[in-house]
Amino acid sequence: MGKKFIPGICILFLAILGCASSGERTGNNNKASQYQLAMEFNNLGARYVSKNLFDEAIVQFRKSITVYPDFTEAHNNLGVAYCKQKRYDEAIAEFKWAIQLNPDYSKAHDNLGFAYQHKYLFDDAIKEHTLALKINPNDMEAKKNLARAKDEKKVYEKTKTTQTGNREISPESIQAYNHYSRGFVDEAIALFQKVLEDNPQETFAACYLGHAYTAKGMMDEAITAYTGVLQKDPLNVQIRLMLGDAYYERGLTDKAIAEFENVLKTNPDNTRAMYKLGDIYVESGDESKATTLYNRAIASNPKSPEAYRKLGDVYLQEELYDNAIASWKKQLELSPLSGNAHGNLGSAYEAKNMTDNAIDEYKKALASNPEDRETHYHLASSYEENGMIDEALEEYKKALGATPAWK
Repeated sequence: MGKKFIPGICILFLAILGCASSGERTGNNNKASQYQLAMEFNNLGARYVSKNLFDEAIVQFRKSITVYPDFTEAHNNLGVAYCKQKRYDEAIAEFKWAIQLNPDYSKAHDNLGFAYQHKYLFDDAIKEHTLALKINPNDMEAKKNLARAKDEKKVYEKTKTTQTGNREISPESIQAYNHYSRGFVDEAIALFQKVLEDNPQETFAACYLGHAYTAKGMMDEAITAYTGVLQKDPLNVQIRLMLGDAYYERGLTDKAIAEFENVLKTNPDNTRAMYKLGDIYVESGDESKATTLYNRAIASNPKSPEAYRKLGDVYLQEELYDNAIASWKKQLELSPLSGNAHGNLGSAYEAKNMTDNAIDEYKKALASNPEDRETHYHLASSYEENGMIDEALEEYKKALGATPAWK
């Protein structure tokens, strides 16, 4: 099954670097050594972030900047750490500094948009996410974050308009939503519960109470909240999808399938319901039904790289390697920078004993994600199969020492 969807959360990009290049080492030796030391502080800070040790991470990023003030990535990473602690004003300052040092740093623009969004500065957020995409049109996370910022702006403006225009959404619900959108989930839950005690008919509060429960992993409570919404608004497709997710997360597979099928009865082109059903059938071992659903999603939206990725995964499980290769090649046509697709193609070529092709694809995958241990391992195995022992040993070493990419 794919990643669990949690409403209202954006992706932040954290940069981690390797050793200084030969170009960086030329010139003043002292400056080169300062840069190397700053890079070590930066990478240590990134590791602390991965362990949710944000205070420690901030110390390391500040050390990095002290040693080398123009270290763009360290400013970006310090901003990420501040965001993790909901210190958005400080984060904004760091992202702006990173952008001042490198105006084409797309991920700093994207992260700045994230911080603006949590300050309810939605126009500024949309501007920064758009700039990130202008610099890197293939940045899928920036595309998602831009879409989220636009959606959050609509909801925020709607709630403000409703607050001043009528009593349909209470001021307490708006306050609770603001807590939720900023990541204060416990506070949001308590306030949404109070709203519903006073007015059980307030659908907005019930919807977002379900979202907040989902974010906390309280799936039984989320199911109750979503079911209550659907009793009042049975045609609410978004809530029915969320209810299906909650059922499946809870292990109630038959009920999840029923919800997604209900969506497709009234909305036959809803690709998200197709993906969800397909994922369930993959996990239950019914690849035939999954294949049908993914092909149906492609027919509904032929330009969706995600559908081709999922279809290729199923074909690989069924050992239909040529079909898998064709699917992932189509994915790459739509998303040329997908390291995931190159890695998957490598696996299919490796299974067909086409080791030269596998090696080529694994190299392309590592160009996008050089810290991927599994891909280093498969590349090493393919080198070994080709009798390239020295190259294989080097990749096995990287497989043992590499760490997951920071994102």
